[in-house]
Amino acid sequence: MATTDRNLQALLKQAGTTYPKAVNLPGKVRSKVNSAIKKAAYDAIPDYDPGTSVSEAVSSYKTTLNMKGILSLRFEDYFYPEMAAHGVTGVSSVTVALKTGRVYEFDQLFVKDSNYQVILDQIIHAQIVAEQIPLLKPFAGVGPDEDYYLTPDSLVIYYQPYVYTPGAYGVLEFKIPYSKIIGVIDPDGAIGKVLG
Repeated sequence: MATTDRNLQALLKQAGTTYPKAVNLPGKVRSKVNSAIKKAAYDAIPDYDPGTSVSEAVSSYKTTLNMKGILSLRFEDYFYPEMAAHGVTGVSSVTVALKTGRVYEFDQLFVKDSNYQVILDQIIHAQIVAEQIPLLKPFAGVGPDEDYYLTPDSLVIYYQPYVYTPGAYGVLEFKIPYSKIIGVIDPDGAIGKVLG
């Protein structure tokens, strides 16, 4: 086992990290789904020097969607290293098809060659203005590989603390109702399957 894996396992144990496991699926699919879930749980661990003692560690996950064969999970880890001025938070997520084990990347949610990025950018810019979100730098626009999770009625795009907002703001999340992006949703993608 690699040293990095041992460090991650030690952190997960210290944080009391738990993550769900699929059980009622065929063997190969179950293995693919569980591997994707485990990877997402590990990806939530924020950058952290494993040689530093941690005075507080909290880990959690939430099933944000489980319907029509699509599972979406959100993981969050928080660590407060000893002698640090503040704690660090990390968030990750995974959206997977329970019939095949396919993990949906962000750009696979939308019709290929559609203007989904322009539409999402407009919605996000409007939310930034309406909610007076304190940005550290201007929002650069949505890329093809954004972090996201799904709920029964919305796509949620999120950014780690300090990417766009101060640490005190927490995780920056933009909730985008499916009704606002219906024209660019790929019917074969995860959102399309939920709405189908």
